[in-house]
Amino acid sequence: MWVNPSGGRTAKDELCFIAGQGKDEPMKKPDYVYGPGTMGYGYYHLLTRDSYKILYVRLQSAAPVACCSCFNKEATRAIDEHDEVTRICYNRSVATIPDDIQAAKDAEAKARGTAKVVYNYTQNEQLFLNGVQTAAFLAGG
Repeated sequence: MWVNPSGGRTAKDELCFIAGQGKDEPMKKPDYVYGPGTMGYGYYHLLTRDSYKILYVRLQSAAPVACCSCFNKEATRAIDEHDEVTRICYNRSVATIPDDIQAAKDAEAKARGTAKVVYNYTQNEQLFLNGVQTAAFLAGG
């Protein structure tokens, strides 16, 4: 299971959350990610889901940009690796347990749920518009 940052400790008796002083990270700490989470700004241990949420947001804003990447194998590889790490961090940020296979399943289930909500909304919208068009046609005809 994920370790709870509020008062939780790892198996090595490390704190899962160390409070910070603001947005700027004072210094790097091994096995921790600094950023905003459920407990505010601070260091979140890699055994918490918050750490992967922070990493995912950070990776989205730091995507590598390569000019003419189709002609440069190194640039293409860097983009592919970045995409892979971003996907792993996203999956872990929505996972019910810290397991990459389960994380992929949870991310897919979340995507399916979102797609279903959007589909149902657009279907209802189409039914409403068709009803309005039918009423206008009957009233005019």
